[in-house]
Amino acid sequence: MTEKKDSQLSDNGRRLELGVITALTVTGIPSEADILSHACWLRTNPLYSVSDEEFSDVIRRLHQALTIEMGIGACVFDTHAPWLQARKANIEPFYWRRYQTELLKQGWAPKVVTTLDKVTDDILDLMGNPDGEDGWPRRGLVMGDVQSGKTSNYTGLICKAADAGYKLVILLTGTLESLRRQAQERLDSGFVGLDSSGVVNRNRHRREIGVGLVNGARAAGVFTSTIGDFKAATVNQLGFKLRDYKEPVLLVVKKNKRILENLTDWLITFNANHGGHINLPLLMIDDEADNASVNTNPAKATAINGGIRTLLKVFPRSSYVGFTATPFANVFINPDTTDAMVGDDLFPRDFIYALDAPTNYVGARLIFGDDSPLDCLRHINDADVYFPRGQKSDSTIEGVPPSMIEAMGSFLVVNAIMDLRKDMPRHRSMLINVSHFTLIQNQVKDVIFELLRKMQEDIRNYASLSTNEALKNATLATLHDIFDSEYSDSGVSWAEVQSSLTAATLPIEVRSVNQKSGAASLDYSLYKQNGLRVIAVGGNSLARGLTLEGLCVSYFYRGTQMYDALLQMGRWFGYRHGYEDLFRIWITEESANWYSHISEATDELRGEIRRMQVSRLKPLDFGLRVRAHPDSLLITARNKMRDSEEIVHMMSISNEGLESTRLLRDPAAIIGNFKAARRLVEQVLLASNTKSTTREYPLWINVDKVLIVEFLRRFASHPLNLKLQTSALGDFIESSNDEKLLKWDIAIPSGSESEYSLVPGVDVRQRKRKILVEPEKRSLLINAQKMRVGSPADEKAGLSDDEVKNAETSFMEAPENAGKTTVPSSAYRKIRTKPLLMLHVLKPVEAGGDGEKDYPLPDGCALVALGLSFPDLAQASQSIRYRINLVELRNMLASEVTSDDDLEEDDDGE
Repeated sequence: MTEKKDSQLSDNGRRLELGVITALTVTGIPSEADILSHACWLRTNPLYSVSDEEFSDVIRRLHQALTIEMGIGACVFDTHAPWLQARKANIEPFYWRRYQTELLKQGWAPKVVTTLDKVTDDILDLMGNPDGEDGWPRRGLVMGDVQSGKTSNYTGLICKAADAGYKLVILLTGTLESLRRQAQERLDSGFVGLDSSGVVNRNRHRREIGVGLVNGARAAGVFTSTIGDFKAATVNQLGFKLRDYKEPVLLVVKKNKRILENLTDWLITFNANHGGHINLPLLMIDDEADNASVNTNPAKATAINGGIRTLLKVFPRSSYVGFTATPFANVFINPDTTDAMVGDDLFPRDFIYALDAPTNYVGARLIFGDDSPLDCLRHINDADVYFPRGQKSDSTIEGVPPSMIEAMGSFLVVNAIMDLRKDMPRHRSMLINVSHFTLIQNQVKDVIFELLRKMQEDIRNYASLSTNEALKNATLATLHDIFDSEYSDSGVSWAEVQSSLTAATLPIEVRSVNQKSGAASLDYSLYKQNGLRVIAVGGNSLARGLTLEGLCVSYFYRGTQMYDALLQMGRWFGYRHGYEDLFRIWITEESANWYSHISEATDELRGEIRRMQVSRLKPLDFGLRVRAHPDSLLITARNKMRDSEEIVHMMSISNEGLESTRLLRDPAAIIGNFKAARRLVEQVLLASNTKSTTREYPLWINVDKVLIVEFLRRFASHPLNLKLQTSALGDFIESSNDEKLLKWDIAIPSGSESEYSLVPGVDVRQRKRKILVEPEKRSLLINAQKMRVGSPADEKAGLSDDEVKNAETSFMEAPENAGKTTVPSSAYRKIRTKPLLMLHVLKPVEAGGDGEKDYPLPDGCALVALGLSFPDLAQASQSIRYRINLVELRNMLASEVTSDDDLEEDDDGE
């Protein structure tokens, strides 16, 4: 996939580019020689005649598109009889063929379109056969990355389903009208081919758009529009009935209780048989399926979950396909039992398909990974004064932090640079997300508006002067400093940027994007001619589904550790073709570290699907794996926090690494944990059957599990360190009969600080780690090394040199790890035969405005954190039962639970 660009080719140049693509990609992917030969031949026709310079541009763009690829992904599925290939000859691909042409016309890479064709075929084949009566209903889930093109995937799937014979398509969007409207616009363009807003052409017919301009011979019916959601009165007034339509019918509907009820009532009243059923094949696409759709109430179905299930029951022949960006989706995590998971009518019991993103996708791993080639992150260190934790909905702000003003100046400079480049997106956006409260968002918008107006006035008055005169103005001098520090290697000079500032920045607007600002507050479709340049200030309305076109600067200051919420808030993921070097993200170091951790956990679970595909495992196996993953525990707790005081959670520790990244800050707890570590080392030294090795750090092998259990019970865990509750882990190890847990290795990894005598004869070099003091959580959060206390190399401890080499070679040679330069800790766990306990003796430092400073510890002790590395355990020993006190968590996470879990919902419907 490529981001849709503002083509600067002439009409003839655009015709030439599209002519080559459409002619050469019908039978496969053309070579560079094929492209040049066909372009030269077309150029002889006056319609395709261009200058030599423009011809070179066309060839360059075509070659660039050829380098972009997309894998076919991976899938696990239950028993199913394939049907699509047998019907291929009788299916006219009208809807798919014109959508395919439209994608190529938009500049999509030919290889990506070819793969999309294969992927959508595979998913369609896993759905019900609309020409048959058996094998219904079908329930599936498609996982893709945030902002990676899931909409294009389900648009292609809808087109193919329509071609195959599905008669009704219902797309469920989020809970906000702005998201529904955006989805309606995209399906109007990609599937229907007609403008649903009511705009007509000269013949009083609805205006053709998108695929309708490719081939307008046919069009799907549509019972919703960009003007409004489903309304039974409107549909009845127009006399719409499903049975009257030869073509398939589309509805784009919000996840709103009343709208779902009204739609179901209308379907039953005016379209159903006497039994209340409609025997037409239904495809229901649930966009953001982990938001609002899943039942989180064990006693009674939630309103939206119940509404979706009731609607599906009207159609005996239904295929429900959810789309989500996170494998930590509630659909896997929420059920309390395996039976409850399978019994949920929305659980994807038939198939789970993990999409691959195109090679030009800028995702979490590329931005936040250890090997990131991008220099786009800027840390926020000054926002806590302006937006303190615990702000109320009616709090007032006294201004905005200097870092936000710097980010805004960066957005102005970037617009000027992009105007100087070719093939840049017409729309340009900046995101500001600092609070989920509408009043605070609006106050920030007002401050930014005044600042922008002053900067624009200065640019109008001074940018046309000579550089020396212009830089006497404070605004121009600030923008010049930003250019020097951030963009001096962008390929343009400051003089060029200054001359472009007026035209580039005066069109910029500031808008708040929330429930109160209305659905049209960020309607890019109204600005197709010249583009919209906007600073969008919002919260949860910017968190799911909404695409910020041409997003090049983001300012993100939110306090949450809910993985699914963080992923959805990352609107900066996506495609930045041609300006990868320009886009910037202002973010706290804490949030950046969480994103890094989420990226690793998400990649790990996606990898599970590939492994399960090879082993021919089923969706239930993947659901159980997600639910048992250590990182699902926080989401489980969040789901149940309002209705329960305690939960019991089964968590897998097989092949897992656990760390105490959050420690109690109470001096008594710090002293107690230090003494527990010292006592363990003393006992190990006295044990006759324990072997010490000669390394650059203390290492003991074959330590009896009795000592490990005693230590874990003495070490006090923080309640929010959900993955490592030491007391429960100690009980588990003691009761386990797994031979692999009988003997342990213990290591004290070495740092770079001064030596510290833990016990007589055992000197260790402390490891310096940055910490974040969290008073309301009574904790010290260890931030260093991307939410890791230790480093991947620590888990080499206890392994021989040959074992380490084999682990690293095996990882690097795996096809899915192509291009990676570092070996993760999981590679060493795969060959480990004994568990490893790591004692991290830390020197904690706090980051402040004046640099780092030592965190004061009680006299006579160091800060001790833990790391545990488990091998592959026997089946009976893989899971540990954790009992979580939700009362305590509720108090600690109060602000996070009430904000990120409660996305806004538009209150409409008849």
